[in-house]
Amino acid sequence: MAEESETLVTVGQFRETAEAELARGRLDSAGIESFLAGENTAMLYGTGLGGLLLQVNPKDEADARSLLEDPGDPKAAYEAEQRGEAEAEAEAAKKA
Repeated sequence: MAEESETLVTVGQFRETAEAELARGRLDSAGIESFLAGENTAMLYGTGLGGLLLQVNPKDEADARSLLEDPGDPKAAYEAEQRGEAEAEAEAAKKA
């Protein structure tokens, strides 16, 4: 039985590890499995050897690129954060 091997597609290249991790987290939260090529090398030598490559399965490429290119609505993110803080304060008040 022959093994099938899918080639991963690079959807982003990053110099900063934190930026790469944020992008990977965004894909993961959308249910898109991703891989950071060069992650181990970056830990040892920094990202000067080509940076980090964010890779996904070819079937997820279009969705991944769409998510990474859309910065989202900053007002909605702010409002969601404010709602979360208000809920946390209300919960703390109930316990007091």
